[in-house]
Amino acid sequence: MSALWIALRLGWRNLWRNPRRSLITLAAIAAAYAFLIGMIGLMEGLKNQLLRNGTRLQLGDFQIHESTYLPDRNINDTIGADEGVDLQAVLARISTQPEVEGLSARVYGFGLLSTGSFSSGAQLLGVDPAAELFVTTLLRGLRPGSSLPAGGARGLILGQALAEEIHARPGAEVAVVTQSADGTLGNDLFHVVGILRTGLSYQDRSLAVTHRSDLQELLALAPGRVHEVAGRIRDPLRADRVCALLNGSGLLPPHTKAQSWGELSPQLRDYVKLSESTNGLMIFLVALFAAFGVLNTTMMAVFERTREIGMLGSLGMRPALILLTILLESLFLGLLGLAGGFGIGALIMSYLATHGWDLSRWVGEVSMLGTRMDPILKGAWSWGQVGWAAGGLIAATLLAAFLPARRVAWMQPVAALAAPTEG
Repeated sequence: MSALWIALRLGWRNLWRNPRRSLITLAAIAAAYAFLIGMIGLMEGLKNQLLRNGTRLQLGDFQIHESTYLPDRNINDTIGADEGVDLQAVLARISTQPEVEGLSARVYGFGLLSTGSFSSGAQLLGVDPAAELFVTTLLRGLRPGSSLPAGGARGLILGQALAEEIHARPGAEVAVVTQSADGTLGNDLFHVVGILRTGLSYQDRSLAVTHRSDLQELLALAPGRVHEVAGRIRDPLRADRVCALLNGSGLLPPHTKAQSWGELSPQLRDYVKLSESTNGLMIFLVALFAAFGVLNTTMMAVFERTREIGMLGSLGMRPALILLTILLESLFLGLLGLAGGFGIGALIMSYLATHGWDLSRWVGEVSMLGTRMDPILKGAWSWGQVGWAAGGLIAATLLAAFLPARRVAWMQPVAALAAPTEG
């Protein structure tokens, strides 16, 4: 019979010599793992929610601009400079990239909106509604029954706070005055077709959306002149790679560059990195506390069996095999705890992924990092982090067992036989 098989049998048998103590330790490991699964799931859900809201609301997963457009947003810094581009051809070329799922060309301006004696400054955004719906959820924030009409209808969607500030309701006429690209003063009458609520105060207070062609006409821009192309890809976390491919592909017009959401919103990118570090710290702390429980269990087990271990040593059992036996006992303890913890954690995650954690009674709707946190926080599996948690707990279990096991394994048989008997 091989030495490894002997160690396995002895380790499994010794685990159940004091079932009550083993079950208590096993339950502690299971609770620690279930707690980690739940907390990692909530952190992953929060990260996904902030990332989704940050990119899907208006930003997009990546954006393409003329190289000098940001951060000043000069009205004349359009893609293709003063000549513009064949917009449909450019969008078609970019769409050949397999990860790109949607593209929306946009025009920006800044103007003064007024209704009678009420007025306010606003950021003007011109979009193609059909294309925008494939990239962001911006227009889905409209009140029911509202939609942006086709170009030429002079329809205007106002942020909720902006509409309240200038006392504009759906159907009201709004005078828009702005500086045009040719240096003249652009002005026209638009009628409000909808009220937009994004949940971000700065957008609801300043954003006015119209059809791209209507804004181009107001700003004296040719149809081929746009300031931005926003894109959506399958996985926002691959945006840096997609942008690098686009910038090196020759598919973009000259003097333009693609930038990922991480470059455009560095505070959101930093939070995504921070959340991963936070999970690592949480795993370390929980594993540390679990290790103390295992250490106590192993020390008691070793103390009670010191004479037995001394007898095995006197019969010729090598210290390394004695050490392996005790470590395997702790390994079985950790694996059983992980199995139970995963089962409990899976139930917790099933609830969190389906129903979420309702925070509305405490925080309501919160904006942070330039994005929005929804009042219901749903969990999401992060298999990599869950795997790291399992590895951390197993490593802590074995390390905690190694310390007392090493001492007794190399103890002189005479000294071990003189120790108190079990019980």
